[in-house]
Amino acid sequence: MAKAKSGAVDAIGGYAITRRETLERLDGAYLELEHQTTGARHIHIETPDDNNGFAVFFPTPPTDSTGVAHILEHVVLAGSQRFPVRDPFFSMTRRSLATFMNALTGSDWTMYLFSTRNAKDFKNLLDVYLDATFFPKLSEDSFKQEGIRFEYEDPADPNSGLRYKGVVFNEMKGALATPGAAVDRAVGKALFPGLPYAYVSGGDPQDIPNLTWDHLKQFHARYYHPSNARFYTYGNQSLETTLETIERSALSRFQRIEVDSSIPDVKRFAQPTAAVEPYPAVAAEDNEPKAEALTAWVTVPSADSFRALAMKVLSEVLLSNAGSPLRKALIDSGLGSALADGSGFHDDYKEAVFGAGLKGVAAEDAEKVQQVVLETLDRVADRGVDASQVDAAIHHLEFEKRERSNAGLPYALRILFASMPAYLYGGDPLSSMDFDADLEHLEQARAEGRFFENLIRAELLDNQHRALLTVVPDTELEERQRQAELDRLAEVESKLSGQDKKKIVEDALRLKADQEAKQDLEELPTLELTDIPMKFEDVPSRDVNVRRATVEFYPQPTNGITYLDLRTDFSALSTEQKDLLPLFSRALTQSGAAGQDYVQIAARIAAHTGGVGAAAQVQSLAANDDYLQSFVVSGRALDRNAQPFIELLTDLVARLEVEPRRLKEVIAEISTRLETSIAGLGFQFALLRAHSKLSSEGAINDRLQGIGMLHTMRGLARLAEKDLGPVIARLDEIRKVLFRSGALRIVVTCEEAMIQPLEELLTGLVGALPPDGAHVAPAKVAPLETAPEARTAPVPVAFNVRIFKTVRFVHPDAPALLVLANYLRDTFLHRELREKGGAYGGYAQAGVASGTFYFGSYRDPNITRTYDVFDQAVRWVTDHEIDPENLKEAILGACGDVDPLESPDIKGRREATNRSTGFTREARERFKQRLLKVSADDLRRVTHSYFMAAPAVQTTVAGADLIEEARRERPELFQVVAPL
Repeated sequence: MAKAKSGAVDAIGGYAITRRETLERLDGAYLELEHQTTGARHIHIETPDDNNGFAVFFPTPPTDSTGVAHILEHVVLAGSQRFPVRDPFFSMTRRSLATFMNALTGSDWTMYLFSTRNAKDFKNLLDVYLDATFFPKLSEDSFKQEGIRFEYEDPADPNSGLRYKGVVFNEMKGALATPGAAVDRAVGKALFPGLPYAYVSGGDPQDIPNLTWDHLKQFHARYYHPSNARFYTYGNQSLETTLETIERSALSRFQRIEVDSSIPDVKRFAQPTAAVEPYPAVAAEDNEPKAEALTAWVTVPSADSFRALAMKVLSEVLLSNAGSPLRKALIDSGLGSALADGSGFHDDYKEAVFGAGLKGVAAEDAEKVQQVVLETLDRVADRGVDASQVDAAIHHLEFEKRERSNAGLPYALRILFASMPAYLYGGDPLSSMDFDADLEHLEQARAEGRFFENLIRAELLDNQHRALLTVVPDTELEERQRQAELDRLAEVESKLSGQDKKKIVEDALRLKADQEAKQDLEELPTLELTDIPMKFEDVPSRDVNVRRATVEFYPQPTNGITYLDLRTDFSALSTEQKDLLPLFSRALTQSGAAGQDYVQIAARIAAHTGGVGAAAQVQSLAANDDYLQSFVVSGRALDRNAQPFIELLTDLVARLEVEPRRLKEVIAEISTRLETSIAGLGFQFALLRAHSKLSSEGAINDRLQGIGMLHTMRGLARLAEKDLGPVIARLDEIRKVLFRSGALRIVVTCEEAMIQPLEELLTGLVGALPPDGAHVAPAKVAPLETAPEARTAPVPVAFNVRIFKTVRFVHPDAPALLVLANYLRDTFLHRELREKGGAYGGYAQAGVASGTFYFGSYRDPNITRTYDVFDQAVRWVTDHEIDPENLKEAILGACGDVDPLESPDIKGRREATNRSTGFTREARERFKQRLLKVSADDLRRVTHSYFMAAPAVQTTVAGADLIEEARRERPELFQVVAPL
């Protein structure tokens, strides 16, 4: 619980400390400050954590869909007064050991943020970020490169056809191609007419060409001022030093002004509305419904921490698991197969939105879906909300608050996002991140009776500000948009004078020359190789034999949480059984067990754990050209719930009961989510399919999470409920093979005091399993044909991958390959694929664990040009001088790659994997030492050895038009062309 400090208001430098409170759970303090001259606001979290975080963000409400805030975010990071290089942001990614570094555009804000464990790095990044945000160069060429420009297909030939080019332009073509993006657009337009949320803040490619250079500069002048800025810092760095740097480097050069970035409350509807939004889809032979129907409301102010907490709890109760009443009613209706995108509580608007609906529905059934939502809410409000489900939802919130995990996003920044709605919209940020007082208030309100029932009626049933949103597949949408773009370009081109055409050519050639020019990076701060920590932390462990199983305990300061993995070997399964593992993973945690149905099991998971999941994992060996095939059941629970947690795991692995109707629902949900995510999974599918042509390891990964898995799930989805008996029998056979006491390896990360009680509890789990069965020889999946492959997908961009076979982690060449990947990505591919080609991302990645190396492009408007760039990249290393400074930066980046940020929950699990795969601490330290010694000659040598003569395999996933265009340009590029 936070406690106020009594006494007078303090000051630090030019800041007044307007609030200071203790944060016991973080062993620190919460401070709110205001800069006296400019009015800039600042929140600081003082804590012993050495991973220090920083952010500055600005309210930037859009008034159209030109993407001005998003494009400005890119342009701001393309050079500043102190650091006038072309791309200081990307240059700093090579000169830093940051644990996170990015910039983000939200629906009404723009943020620049980073975190790092290195004190020198923190200062370097702070200097660059402050100068970028407050004193950017804002060059017109950067606007053209990152945002939008005219350019001819052949930049030097005005007769080759006029085109739009720009990084954000192509990024948003890919980003808006998904059903989820269509839902977001529909929510904004239908529920917030006339407000910033009615527009696409990232930019709609149909509107981005309307953005002018002058408008972009005016937008920066309007909003990028300290009087409109919110700062955030976290960690053990000196606050005084940080504030002094911010004052000296930025704020001292400004005076307070009035900045109107406010957003009015939406005018509430007198009656509900409805809207239909299309999304691009490919023509399919099946007649499966592919629409989504979502009923959505504008509810409470996001800045009101108590009311927002109440709505979060209500959303958890209604939708969070298979037994939740609204979720269950929707699935049981048979109208669709998975929750719609946009379901749940969303506080990333000034007034929060709650939605519920289904995907995989027929468009004409949208009103029926809404009736299920309304009737279920009415029934719950009438009969009463289950108190145990409320308790489970509150337990989940308590778990999230206690867990200090760096998984996904550093905890240093996770705290920021928890407080964002209140910080942005004028509420109490501390109450949002440390909600004890609000929770106490909520418990009091519950005790007075019918709190959640009244909340359902007030915010949902009696709230007329509601919309029924139907998102429908449109197989002609992409072609219409493409043709509209070409028609618009043709109209523009028809009005160009000879002088206009000459200027477009000159601008393109000047931009290309600037992109080619060598950058003088002397002014940019950098870490040196001597700043790199060379030792890895030793992770202590204790091995215990529990009956026939091995238990590895990793004592860590987990803040009262136990993390537990049940690991077993799936190599003995047949290929057909392995293909069922993605389904088995989901069925294991979403079915009944031990005489209880799936609703009761879901309630136990919610009440006693922080989540339970299962997945097949393919783990590369450090030395041998081989891999482990591990099936892992992972869970986490508060220490006080250790007994019910392990009893639950025991029931799942020893007493699973899969029922046909429930299995049909699980299959339908998996299949529907995959089908509606294809546009967003294009790069993953291309990468896994390319790997599958190279090795057995790649082939099995493709079958577990790539195109092979997609096809397996499609086949299962075609089975009727009455035909699922054999599938259930195979799932039970899989369970019996996997979960045998002698084959079980249990990995536990917990507090020291929990080891003995957990050892006793695990005795019961192991005892419930049968001993080892007959030994079966491990089966390997054969690689696929190496023919280059293209797959059509409903996206107007391409994802291209070319991959080579190389060497594993312990091989002497592996460090050089990792450095080479960073060198190529940062000094060649970034320029050729992103800056010149307009792709959102260009990659080189050394898989030093799997012995692979790939080139890739993401949301790319090109195919043949990109494969040419991949060819050029190899020759560029062998034929050109290797810049010593760029080589040093590549080594720095590689050192960061092999030493990621870890929190206690990650350390035990990672150490257990390292022990079994040969990635020992000694091997990793040797690898890091070798990284420091990589030379220019090493880069040229490994390029010759592994890329010049070695065969490569490649896969492209792209829109049909792009693939057809590539085939016309180069018929031999693909031998296989098929839709996903």
